[in-house]
Amino acid sequence: MNFRLLIFIATLVLGSFVGNLLLQDSGYILISFHNWVFETSLWVFIALITATLVSGYVFIQLMMSLIRSRTSYRNWRSERGLKHAISKTVKGLISLAEGNWKQSEKLLLAGAKGNGKIINYLAAARAAHQAGNYPHSDELLIEANKSTNGAELAVGLQQAQFQIERKQYEQSLATCLRLKKTFPKHQYVNNLLLKTYTKLEDWQSVLALLPAFNKYKLLPNKETIKLEIKAYDELITNLVNSRNASSKDPKVMFEMWDKVPKRILKQLDFVPIAQNFFAHIITLNDHHQGEMALRQFLSIHWNEELIRQYGCLQGKDSKRQLLFAKDQLKQRPNDAMLLLTLGRLSLLNEDFDEALFYFESSLHQESHFETRNELSRLYMANHDTVKALEMVKLGLGPILPKLPLPNAPLPS
Repeated sequence: MNFRLLIFIATLVLGSFVGNLLLQDSGYILISFHNWVFETSLWVFIALITATLVSGYVFIQLMMSLIRSRTSYRNWRSERGLKHAISKTVKGLISLAEGNWKQSEKLLLAGAKGNGKIINYLAAARAAHQAGNYPHSDELLIEANKSTNGAELAVGLQQAQFQIERKQYEQSLATCLRLKKTFPKHQYVNNLLLKTYTKLEDWQSVLALLPAFNKYKLLPNKETIKLEIKAYDELITNLVNSRNASSKDPKVMFEMWDKVPKRILKQLDFVPIAQNFFAHIITLNDHHQGEMALRQFLSIHWNEELIRQYGCLQGKDSKRQLLFAKDQLKQRPNDAMLLLTLGRLSLLNEDFDEALFYFESSLHQESHFETRNELSRLYMANHDTVKALEMVKLGLGPILPKLPLPNAPLPS
């Protein structure tokens, strides 16, 4: 049966019952208070009470509705403002990506509302930085830090990046070191610190920082080794080219060499650095220590320039030095540079016939100017001027065309 019909029937029955009661007896109510007297029938009193309760209920509901309406209005305004801020932020980020720095900053600051306004401040700081307005960019970073608790890392990283781009390396170093105290393992903090040290050409600090990269695996191993090689290259090159007394002190040079880890010595990219190092050692005439160090390095890397340099060093034990070179000949019988070095080491051991054999063998493999010079000197020492002159002629280059020359008389 229809629920509404049931209610209608129940209302009729209740109305009939109440009406019957009213006809039988209307009742009487008397209320007296001091000089005030109120009297009425029972049913009128019940009606007044009911009307009062209903009116009170309606009033309360009306007030609650008004309160909810104000709250809803505020929420509506808040949501509308948030949507407007998001729209401004999106447009500002698009302008930033397009390189419209001033427009981007304006839109981003207009959209700096709610809990996410740190993003607006950081992006606006980037826009001001790109526009070259560095003081305003720094002010926006301060505002970003104030806007959100726990934003020190994000703001600090942005600040350090800006300082590097502005070539404010000393300021960047201070910022990175401050962040590293709080976040020692953070990858980007360490990367920016490493970048700053590199820009400052503080290679000792670069080398001191790299173990942390290995420990916390902040960089691939290949990248770490590449940076180590670069740092040692710069340190050795700076020491070689320095005008200070340390550049001319073999002890200082070998202290630097001994600091190079074996894993770096084994890298092929380190070979040119070693060439530079031993060339400088030869000029310093520290042959004994230089020969030992170069012999050890040649056991790791074979290189024509290094074996040539080995022949220019006079070790403490020249016979042992010669034997080492002969051992290398077993694997490289036709190596022109090795043969040249063997000739020089044979001269060092005063085995002149053997030296002549090695020099001529080297020349047969390659007509190198040092080989010709050594042969010319040895031929002259043996009073074989014809062969010595042949070496000189070889050094003049290709065969010249036959042309008339002045027939000057010999000096008396």
